[in-house]
Amino acid sequence: MLKDYHTHHPNPAGGTICAVTMDDWERVATTPGMRPAFGVHPWHAHEVDAAELAFALDEWLSRHPSAEVGETGLDAADAHAATLEQQRLLLHIHLGAAFRHDRLVHLHGVRAWPELLSILKERARCNTLPRVLLHAWNGSHELAREFLALGAIFSVGARELSHSRAQERYARIPENRLFPESDDAPKEWPRTLALFRLLRSGLK
Repeated sequence: MLKDYHTHHPNPAGGTICAVTMDDWERVATTPGMRPAFGVHPWHAHEVDAAELAFALDEWLSRHPSAEVGETGLDAADAHAATLEQQRLLLHIHLGAAFRHDRLVHLHGVRAWPELLSILKERARCNTLPRVLLHAWNGSHELAREFLALGAIFSVGARELSHSRAQERYARIPENRLFPESDDAPKEWPRTLALFRLLRSGLK
């Protein structure tokens, strides 16, 4: 059975359950059958002290050796653009912790994939790039190719898979680099799996 690669809710199929705030960490750490991911969503970046986050991430990742990092990333939509400077600071904290602890980090990108690519490329040049998952991926073939070259994997949910150009959008991403997610819509998981399998059958 395919697992849920990025969700914020328990899923009987298993998978990774991502935090959105630091207050959320205990919940995700104790959700049965799920792998926790510790992080602060960019929508909540303005609520967090960077130093506190840095110390806490190291502590929680040390206590939970199988945990991942996230959700983190950048959101340049109008509603969140005013906090981009803080988002960038917290993003680097998450990426640094993921690299030090050798964990996968879940990245959110709204109107920000090119900037995220630039940040990851710089880390690759400095040999400090962790493993990354780009969640709710909806970028171009050109961007996907560059992220793939950095070792990225991608997750997509019902929203992305329902797009009229889904087959074209995901045709060039290898099967072992593209995975299903339910994100914030647990009731959509059966539909997500059906759409994901349909996509895969159409790409073969």
